[in-house]
Amino acid sequence: MGEVRDPVGPLVFLGTSEFAVPSLEALVASGETVSCAVTQPDRPRGRGRRLERSPVAAAAEALGVAVCKPERVNFPSVVADLSGFGPEFLVVVAYGQLLKAPLLAVPRGGTVNLHASLLPRHRGPSPVAATIWEGDSHAGNTTMLVDEGLDTGPILRQEAFPLDPRATRGDLEGRLAREGADLLVQTLGALREGRVVPRRQDDALATWSRKLGREMRPVDWGRSADEVRRQIHALSPVPGALTSLGGRRLKVLRVAPVEGSGEPGRVVRTEREGPIVACGRGAVALVEVQPEGRRAMGGGDFVRGGGARVGDLLEAPADD
Repeated sequence: MGEVRDPVGPLVFLGTSEFAVPSLEALVASGETVSCAVTQPDRPRGRGRRLERSPVAAAAEALGVAVCKPERVNFPSVVADLSGFGPEFLVVVAYGQLLKAPLLAVPRGGTVNLHASLLPRHRGPSPVAATIWEGDSHAGNTTMLVDEGLDTGPILRQEAFPLDPRATRGDLEGRLAREGADLLVQTLGALREGRVVPRRQDDALATWSRKLGREMRPVDWGRSADEVRRQIHALSPVPGALTSLGGRRLKVLRVAPVEGSGEPGRVVRTEREGPIVACGRGAVALVEVQPEGRRAMGGGDFVRGGGARVGDLLEAPADD
């Protein structure tokens, strides 16, 4: 992270998901004073519907940072509480609520957001999935000043890298979270030292990412092998792309385009890495799958366990 410096003023951090944890950790490690970590309230999760704290809440408590869990961060009482910290910046990473003008007026230096796409491309709730699904050649992070729009504020800094076609959303989010944490720390330093000039986004180039819904999960084997790969990897590991084999659901987590042809959805051969399934154009190897009621496994193990044989047909899963 470089040499630890004396921060000019305290920060209030707003984040919820696992993606935000490296940023919080990096800010603390760099010597920033994080007065409070604001995160979503505990939510019921899992089959038992037990209340669980967010990843940011768990990380903040481990770091000794005070935690605030308002249901609505824009409530006047919450804005007043956060104003009491006298923050130089609000720092927002995967928080989950839009910030309104009274809250944005609290920090004297502004509100800085880390967004996991190369804005103005892929504004909205699922930028990493959209980067993969849309077949982008590059992925990257953007730091920006927050305004009242959705990912519309002025850009501060960006970092891009070639997108590995083997990467799932989980793989890509992990890299973006780590590298974005460093970019965020660098951005705050550059703002304080006057080494960055905010630049307006070109709204004409903006695209929007969709929230991931159940209608996006069924695999369309009639598409090309590359389109099938992009869909599957964009949804992996959760919620996961779905198909059906022998009347049972199969979650497909990772594939690799290979040579092959045949009826879309038909297993045309089996190889060491897994069953080879024909697509509308080309074929894919099922490298990682999760059979219904079981844990994720390699495609080769799936074949060796009798899960797929040559001639089997993968079809659309039954509706929920």
